[in-house]
Amino acid sequence: METTDKTAAILMASGFSKRFGGRNKLLVPFRGKALARYTLELASSLDFRGGIYFITPSAEIAALTSDLPNISVIINTRAEKGLRESVRLGVEAADADTAYFLFFPCDQPFLDRSTVRRILDERQPGCIVEPRYRDRPGNPGLFSVFFREELLSLAEGETPRIIKARHPQALRVVDVPDPLILEDIDDEETLRRFENSF
Repeated sequence: METTDKTAAILMASGFSKRFGGRNKLLVPFRGKALARYTLELASSLDFRGGIYFITPSAEIAALTSDLPNISVIINTRAEKGLRESVRLGVEAADADTAYFLFFPCDQPFLDRSTVRRILDERQPGCIVEPRYRDRPGNPGLFSVFFREELLSLAEGETPRIIKARHPQALRVVDVPDPLILEDIDDEETLRRFENSF
């Protein structure tokens, strides 16, 4: 039963950057700092009373949090299990009375506080919240504790997206005014395009 708005931020940084030429994209400089720092600084600037959990298999990436004491690093020793392992580690690490889980990828440098606050404002018991630009869904996605067991029991290859498909009646949408807010950087071409576009 959800009796609070206590939310845990789960920052997922365990991918293998397969489309990034062998480099870990989260360490790649983008406009003066490592790509993952944008998400880390954003989460750190907000009051997540359920804690902030940074899930990564890499000590080098974990070191990006060295000056952000309110972020807890969780080393993912089974990153090969895919996104579901990051989800599991974050959900299990959160405080027992956490009412909501907000899942951030760490490759969205244009995500802003306003969008995250609007997502948090949509929290309701039993809900799922996602941002969208027009009909295109994006991240971060918020799940009520009602879905905790489903989050913990994702099968191999599954992501939280499948829970959204199972429970369309629970979905609440936050419309964003600019598609850039939800853009992620998945490859070097995208990185160069964004670096040279402004």
